[in-house]
Amino acid sequence: MFNEFHHQVRGRGHELDGTRGQDRTQYLSRGGVQAICLADGAGSASHSEFGAQAVADEGCAALVEQFEQLVASVDGGQIKIELLERLLAKVNMLAERHGRDVHDFSSTFLGVAVSGDKFLGAHVGDGVIGYLKDGDLRVISAPDNSEFANQTTFVTSHGAAGSMRLFRGSLQGVTGFILMSDGAGDSLFNARTRQLAAACEKLIVAVGAAPARLSQNSKHKNQWRKFIDVRVRNATKDDCSIGVFGRPVASQRERSGSAKTS
Repeated sequence: MFNEFHHQVRGRGHELDGTRGQDRTQYLSRGGVQAICLADGAGSASHSEFGAQAVADEGCAALVEQFEQLVASVDGGQIKIELLERLLAKVNMLAERHGRDVHDFSSTFLGVAVSGDKFLGAHVGDGVIGYLKDGDLRVISAPDNSEFANQTTFVTSHGAAGSMRLFRGSLQGVTGFILMSDGAGDSLFNARTRQLAAACEKLIVAVGAAPARLSQNSKHKNQWRKFIDVRVRNATKDDCSIGVFGRPVASQRERSGSAKTS
């Protein structure tokens, strides 16, 4: 089992104009499968924070409930279609309940699930997913921003299934994972070099080294939240969200493995 940490904070821009934060995160552990997800609501969508929460919640449920099926399937394209359909069904239900257009709830989606000696993940839109493997900090999935930094793909976008990135692989040699929205990426990801900041490795290691089953108000989690709330948040006007899996030091016996992208 991995230790986990996830956190979201309203950006300075939203605080200044009195609007709600639009990043959301979630974590779920069930039946030996752990999933951590985050979603960044579209700034142009009126109810995107609700859509982001729905996508993060449903993403965790889907990755946990369908882990074995998703890992074993040889049809990556079909997996993307089915996963996106499940996320969209949740957002559509939300839109109908509020009497709004589905695009009012647009958000990105980033998720990683782990179980046994396998991991899988999916990514729609901007933000970054990376991992620490054999002591090397690597980007698994970089932002999808087309030709403009402020444009990306959302779960509700036409062709989202085609742009979704799906990745699966072995946990051998993997110390942990980090997921972040584009706001957090302003300080934790170098868009020019496509590299993650050294602070990402430190955070993964710290989460793994902490005592298991930390309470939400534990000293460790409060320290990590402070890092996001101050250091990361001050580098951008955007909302910031982050999710981390860290393998406890005692269980880091695996040596090497590889990620396969579909």
